[in-house]
Amino acid sequence: MLFQGILMDCFQKINKERTPASVYNLLIGKKAIQTIQDARFYQTANYYGIYPSLAKEDYNKQVRQLVEEDYFVEDSEKKLQITKKGKTWLASHRGYLNGFYGSEYAKMIEPFKQRLLLFIQTLTNTTQNEYRFIPITDQYEIEQFVKSCYRKYKQQPSDALKQIYKELENALSYLTDQEASMFVDRITSFHSYGSSLQQLSQDYQLAIPDCFLSIQKVFYHLLKLQDEDGRNYPMLHLFTKGLHAAHTPLSRTAQSTLCLLKKNHSLEEMMRIRQLKLNTIQDHLVEIAMHEVNFPFFDYIDSTIYEEIKEVVDRKQTYRLKEIKNNINPAISYFQIRLALVLYNR
Repeated sequence: MLFQGILMDCFQKINKERTPASVYNLLIGKKAIQTIQDARFYQTANYYGIYPSLAKEDYNKQVRQLVEEDYFVEDSEKKLQITKKGKTWLASHRGYLNGFYGSEYAKMIEPFKQRLLLFIQTLTNTTQNEYRFIPITDQYEIEQFVKSCYRKYKQQPSDALKQIYKELENALSYLTDQEASMFVDRITSFHSYGSSLQQLSQDYQLAIPDCFLSIQKVFYHLLKLQDEDGRNYPMLHLFTKGLHAAHTPLSRTAQSTLCLLKKNHSLEEMMRIRQLKLNTIQDHLVEIAMHEVNFPFFDYIDSTIYEEIKEVVDRKQTYRLKEIKNNINPAISYFQIRLALVLYNR
C-alpha cells in the first residue's frame, strides 16, 4: 500500500486546497512553476517526480479505490479530503513513506539508475567473454558513459564487480529484506534477466505501483549514501559523474533569465532581450526566488504588501492564490502574491 500511502500523505498536506490533478503533476515531476511551488508550500517536495511513468488512468484508479475504501471523501467540487480511517493509517505507517528525495535528485535519479544497471550488465557479461547481449537501455548518453567506464575497468573487471557488490551489499543492509530482494531481482546480469514490474508484482503479491516505488526508493537511498559518504561508495559515486553539474533546480530558460537578473536588468529589459511575455518572465522570477538565497524580493514587493499578504495567509491558513487575492488590496498582483508566498516559506 506504499503508493496509496503516498497519495494519502499528499492529500492530507494539501488539505483540499488543490485538485487531484495537482498531486498527479507532483508525482510525475511536471516542470510547471505551480507544481514546483506547491511542492515547497505543502511540504511534498520529497515526492516530486518519483513516478515519472505514472499513467493518468492508473493514478485515477488508485484514487477511486481510496474513495471506495473510505480513506478519502470527495466533496461537491471534486476535491478530496483524507478521512479518519486514512489519518489512522498514516499515523501508524509514517516511517514506511520515508526515504524519497524526489526534488533533491529530480534530475539525477534516472541517468544514475540506467548507468548503474547497464554497467553491471556489461561487466557481468564481458567477464564471461559474452560481448553480444541486448543492453537494458538504448539511450545514447547512457551507453557512451558506460563505455567510457568499461574502458577504465576492462583490465580488471572482476575487481570492479567485487567493489560494486561490496557497496551494494552494504547499502542494501540498511533496507528491509523485501526492498533489497526486489532491487536484486530487477538487475539484469549474465544469463539472468531482471524481473519486469509485472513479474515482481506476482512474486511479491504487490501492486505494480508499489513495486516500482519500492525499487525507486532503493535508488534514492543509493544516491543519498554516495552523496554523504562517497569515500566508502566510490563506484556508486562514479555513476553520478557529470550529473551534479546538471543538478541545478532551475529550468534552462529560468537560468537564462537569472543571468539577466544578476546584471540588474529590469522586467521590461528582460522581456525585450529574451523576447518573452511578461507572465513568462514573472514565472521565471518566482522559480528563481525559490532557489536563490539572495533574491531581491523587495525590488518587486514592498514590506507593506508582504505584511498584508502574510496576515491573510496566517488568518485564513491558506496558500490558495484566489483566496488570498480576494482578501487583499486589488492593486496587488498575482505575481506579487506568489513572490510573497516564497518569502513567507523561507
